[in-house]
Amino acid sequence: MFNNVGIHLKQLSEEKGINIDLLTEIIESTIILALRKKYEDSLNFHVVFDDNHNPTVYKGVLVVEEVNNSSKEISFEDAKKMDANISLGDEVWIIVDQIEEFGRIESQIAKTAFNQKLAELGRNLIYKEFKIRENQLVNGYYQREHKGNIYINLGETEGFLHKKDQSPREHYSQGDRIRAFIYSVENDRSGHPIIRLTRTKGDFIKKLFEIEIPEVADGTIEIKNVVRQPGLKTKVAVHSHKPEVDPVGACIGQKGVRIQSIIKEIEGEKIDIVKWSKDIREYIDESIAPAKTIRVIITDAEKRSAIVIVPDDQLALALGKNGYNIKLASHLTKYYIELKTESDIRDNPEILSNIISLNQIFNDEGPEELGSNEENDINIEENVQVVESNLFSLENIDKTVIQKLIDSGIDSIETLYHLTEVDILRKTALDADTVKNIINVLKESVEVVDEDADEDDYSEKEGEIIEEIEVYECPNCGTEINENMTQCPSCGINISFE
Repeated sequence: MFNNVGIHLKQLSEEKGINIDLLTEIIESTIILALRKKYEDSLNFHVVFDDNHNPTVYKGVLVVEEVNNSSKEISFEDAKKMDANISLGDEVWIIVDQIEEFGRIESQIAKTAFNQKLAELGRNLIYKEFKIRENQLVNGYYQREHKGNIYINLGETEGFLHKKDQSPREHYSQGDRIRAFIYSVENDRSGHPIIRLTRTKGDFIKKLFEIEIPEVADGTIEIKNVVRQPGLKTKVAVHSHKPEVDPVGACIGQKGVRIQSIIKEIEGEKIDIVKWSKDIREYIDESIAPAKTIRVIITDAEKRSAIVIVPDDQLALALGKNGYNIKLASHLTKYYIELKTESDIRDNPEILSNIISLNQIFNDEGPEELGSNEENDINIEENVQVVESNLFSLENIDKTVIQKLIDSGIDSIETLYHLTEVDILRKTALDADTVKNIINVLKESVEVVDEDADEDDYSEKEGEIIEEIEVYECPNCGTEINENMTQCPSCGINISFE
């Protein structure tokens, strides 16, 4: 009955990719299950496989003087024929008459149990295979669609691509190849593995970058963050661990060949490559791309909020389609970004009245560097205090002293000049020697013109300066002459300045 079992097991092992030893374990358990359905559970059965994987079934019977149950007992006389050293009460293993013992019912029980265990084993193998491949890319083929959800043929099983994990740009038909990211593998209540796939999550984009960009794959370039509005735009923040490697240029590739491969995979969706920076203001400035900014101001570092000022003609670009450019920039940097135009600030300067002066915003030098080296470690109080004051032009005064003056409301040379030593001591926490030094430096370095001086006096002084510096040359001999002369003192030629 079991003579050809080994041949079938080998064929099944090759078809299903299941180790033949696992199949023999299933055969053994199903045979024993079928026999115990027929007999009491107290009977012991044992299955032995030969080199060709064909099974032989044994059952254990008890040695007795008089046999009352031939299925469970054997006489002492018959047992002695099998083993001369046998004793009463011993258990003897005898070969089961397979034709007699396995009737139609037992055979059906064994078949059903085998198929169930085989299916369970297959599900477990699939689960283990794809669980190992979790967080990896997988290739499959469009199989069917139900209520917007797509089922992808992955060979022995199928993957599940939920509607929310599909880009609006993507449409498939029967047999189309689909590459997706495995983000979850779990069993349902019946034990069937569910392989959840996505083409919209940031991890999918990261894996595409690893495939197309060697510097990302080997760790030279690190992808700090990926945010995406599927079908519209993706922003990727990158950082190079080697100063000589430009992370943005490496990701784009020569003539854009690298990034174009990724864009093609996501059906032409635009990708912005953003250079990551520890300086949060620089990072925010980069994240607004392709729009250009005038200024990035951190308004509250603890609450992670900022104001970005852009030229009027860059507003639409900064906002992006349906406002998604600024939204993605906010998600990328994890900062709430309030967008303002140059006109907004000029027309409503009170917006920044307690933060920064207008001349500081619209100067040509751009934003100054804040003095923190820690990621996102920017304090709004530090931002308020960093003012481009002309006090810093004074020599022989320490920068920390100037900063203390600014903190005390003395933010310019003009303001400082009109204060007495006592006023400075009262307004600041500086010591007397430091204040005296400030006064001396002012006397040596600063000359202030009194704007309220009499206009005639000013004109008189200006005339005196002109008389000293406005000189001319004699057209005849080249000697220096001035407007008060009527004759050259050297050659005697008559001159006139009319």
